[in-house]
Amino acid sequence: MSIDAINVFRPVEGAVLDLESLQAVSDGQDAALSAWLHSLWPDGSSLILSGLEVHGEWAPQGPPGTVRPDAKSDSIVVTPGTAILTGQDRRKYLVTVEEELTCPWPTAAGPAVQGVLVLVPKVEPPTQSSGVVVAREQVSALLGFVKPEQAEQAFLLPIAQSLGNGRDWATDHYRFLQPEHDAIQTLLKRFQDLERTVWRAEPEGSVWERQVLGRNWVRYQTVAASALQAARICLQSRATTTLDRTRTLNSLFEQLHFSVERAANDLIQLVGSFEGAGPYKQIGARILRGD
Repeated sequence: MSIDAINVFRPVEGAVLDLESLQAVSDGQDAALSAWLHSLWPDGSSLILSGLEVHGEWAPQGPPGTVRPDAKSDSIVVTPGTAILTGQDRRKYLVTVEEELTCPWPTAAGPAVQGVLVLVPKVEPPTQSSGVVVAREQVSALLGFVKPEQAEQAFLLPIAQSLGNGRDWATDHYRFLQPEHDAIQTLLKRFQDLERTVWRAEPEGSVWERQVLGRNWVRYQTVAASALQAARICLQSRATTTLDRTRTLNSLFEQLHFSVERAANDLIQLVGSFEGAGPYKQIGARILRGD
């Protein structure tokens, strides 16, 4: 069984630098970025590596990373940052935005608009004055709004999506966050509330009624508290993608659901409404569907 060969650029003294050799150089960045991104996120097409955050205050509710932009401003503002973007030809580009980006709200409703703020790679040949063709392209990025049903296109990188309450925007869709990030720290503080719920809860729920873990209620509470500790360690010990965080919270929900159900219900409430949860809507979905 043979595997299709690929061209890899390797300079040799006196060798001819043909078009296929140059194409191998060009393909190197795309192959490296695609392989690395696929290892982190099998179905991901783009990823924010740092920055590119919406100016505003952290919202008291909603999915992790939800921001409340300034309602009095006529524009939304995004900080500088770095991201892997996918072009319409599906090639990957590492793009760094060095200055703040601003985009006017699409309607007079300001933050109350229904839509998704996206970053789009703009790939074009360099401006020529002599008519000479050069072997390079210029890659930049554009910020703009699209309708929610359009945001799934691979060449669009969602920065934020309105939650529908007229104030808040969820920003954790395709992000790589360090443990020290405020969004992670805010989530960990919410875990403290869940832990208080675990230890204050009275014996109740279908799992307790079936005596799945026996007749000692402390055992159920201990399982739930241990699940919270495990989720903390996952979030505090390394940088995580949005996919990592949704998987961690989904595992946490399942452990809470099979021990202290009240805490599992509170976790779902922290994530917010299904319509605005974005990637976080998968938390608990399998259990709640009865699969």
